[in-house]
Amino acid sequence: MKDSVYSTTNLKDRSREELHGLLSELKREMFDLRIMQATSQLKDNNKLKNTRRDIARVMTEISTRRAAGRKQ
Repeated sequence: MKDSVYSTTNLKDRSREELHGLLSELKREMFDLRIMQATSQLKDNNKLKNTRRDIARVMTEISTRRAAGRKQ
């Protein structure tokens, strides 16, 4: 997990625009996975869980930066 694009150390090095881009990509991937699951094309159900967690990691980093910006 430490080598993943969505690890917390890698997310901290990204700009705000990159984080929002990653978030939109992940949301689109989640949509596609849900469609695949509904049509019984998804073979690995863990992808749903992992994508949901990656979305949460990106959103946490965005909200942390937003909160830090308000304090300053």
